[in-house]
Amino acid sequence: MIGSFGKAAAVAAAAAAVVTLAGGSAGAASTAYNTRTVHLDGIPVESDADACTTKTISLAAGTYTWTQILDNSRLPSRDITLAAGTYTWTDCLRPHNGYYQQTSSLAKPGSAPAALNDPNQLTFSANDYTFGSLLDPHF
Repeated sequence: MIGSFGKAAAVAAAAAAVVTLAGGSAGAASTAYNTRTVHLDGIPVESDADACTTKTISLAAGTYTWTQILDNSRLPSRDITLAAGTYTWTDCLRPHNGYYQQTSSLAKPGSAPAALNDPNQLTFSANDYTFGSLLDPHF
């Protein structure tokens, strides 16, 4: 009887392993990043050039969490539902007199562009900074 139980347990374990392998997901979509590192002098004026990074990206339809990146900070953030297609993804640090503003946009031909803008007036000391945004799919 114990031998039969041991065989049954081994068969059940093997069957569970096969079901687990066959039923596993193909994996979630990866988080996408659009970032750039720049040197800021810490004394922004309106006439300074914007620092931007732009890429073209193909996205699947679905909901994403869109989050701005500024060094180790990950704010602001919002959920956005996007149609499948090719998007132009742009992130900028825009100088104003005495501060910077971080902006992000996603544009798909035939659709209104989406924006994620940090409402804060950002000030920095002279140094290198990495900025941009990420898209984290919910699927």
